[in-house]
Amino acid sequence: MAQLPNVKLNVHPSMFDLMMAVLERNTTAEDVPTRNSAQDLMEKRMRFSRRCCGVGGKPYVSMWMYESEASELIWQLLYACIGAYEVEKEYSAELKEGGEGDTR
Repeated sequence: MAQLPNVKLNVHPSMFDLMMAVLERNTTAEDVPTRNSAQDLMEKRMRFSRRCCGVGGKPYVSMWMYESEASELIWQLLYACIGAYEVEKEYSAELKEGGEGDTR
């Protein structure tokens, strides 16, 4: 039996449209893995996402995805931000050191 996706994200339809626009733009990225991943995510989001009606009749889009898909979606959104924001502080320098291979 297949494992059900364990990440749920509900967003306003306009945010879903924005996410899909970002993914669509990434399908023309120069680097092939980014292109292919964006296309795959677009297909899955269109296939498995549902438009729902919430409290007071307000619409939202419900998305269920696996952790790996959620991780890739975040990466795709960050990829789209390259050049749009100037990094003024090196936040990563303030992080605690992790052990080799530490995934927590």
